[in-house]
Amino acid sequence: MKKTYCLATVTCDNFVLGTEVLIYSFLKYNAWFAGDIVIFIDHLSSENKARLSAHYPVKFINRSEQIEQATNRLRKHLPQLRADLHLRLLSLEILRLRDYEKLVFLDSDGMCCGDIKEVFEHPSDFLAAPDGFAYEHRANKLLAHTQSPLLAIPKSYGQSELTDSFNSGFMAVSKVYLTGEHYQGIVRLIDDFSLWRNFGLKGFTDQMLFNIYFKNKVQLTDGRYNFMPFIEQYIHQLDKVTLLDAKFLHFAGVIKPWFNYDDTEILELAPHYLKYLHLWRDIWDECTLGSDTQFAASRITQQYHWTENAGATLPSSIQALTSEYAEQSAVKLVNQS
Repeated sequence: MKKTYCLATVTCDNFVLGTEVLIYSFLKYNAWFAGDIVIFIDHLSSENKARLSAHYPVKFINRSEQIEQATNRLRKHLPQLRADLHLRLLSLEILRLRDYEKLVFLDSDGMCCGDIKEVFEHPSDFLAAPDGFAYEHRANKLLAHTQSPLLAIPKSYGQSELTDSFNSGFMAVSKVYLTGEHYQGIVRLIDDFSLWRNFGLKGFTDQMLFNIYFKNKVQLTDGRYNFMPFIEQYIHQLDKVTLLDAKFLHFAGVIKPWFNYDDTEILELAPHYLKYLHLWRDIWDECTLGSDTQFAASRITQQYHWTENAGATLPSSIQALTSEYAEQSAVKLVNQS
């Protein structure tokens, strides 16, 4: 029998541009995929539903009444929790899907950069990638052999024994955990108000619950499947993985690629992000304008003028260095003669 696979994500009207790129890029690099694409929503406009459905016959699933009630209880008890709490807890809903051999959850602020079929076929029942805490614990093992001071790491999600924690933006879950038992188990954690008082107020929501509930049940992979520019150097130095190796690029953190940033602003704020934002914008252009011949013509014209003019000209700084090298070489030849 053919295995049944599912790609799942969460979205809202403010994230729909990211979701569109996620779906488009996933289908671009995973043409073999014939499973379901499920999008969990609290509310989504009919226009945006149509926008996402144009790429694939996606299934929209509303938040369950059980999670809605639990979220309301939590907010009533701790009103200072983040305003988008109800959206962040939507990822817990993946555990109530029953019809799949393997479900891969990807955050909507990400894009695929390659084929991830091996993730769907991986024998692990729960596969995920390290989060910032896990990378920091690994970094301290490296720093201990240098003159650098160790990193000060808080308890991961309030749990001192969690050193191999994971980021919930990429999770591959088998049918072993897609059960009512596990769904009810993780939803019950929402009502454990002590968890939120101890750590949840700092911003983590679904990621905290997934890590606590699935402690010691998750196999960690490397940053290829959850490459986060936010912690780029952790992934570079500890996994020996670069953007060229990435299969899924995840814009965790406050910088989202669909915001209209100016390049000079990014160069000042977070220069290493620029290459990632350009990559996302290229996929966005392809997704929305790929069949527009006028757009293609303008890009080709721009390319022609660059290759015929600027592309044949050395930058002035290099010209100066070249001239200086030539003068030094001439002097050296004269002296030798």
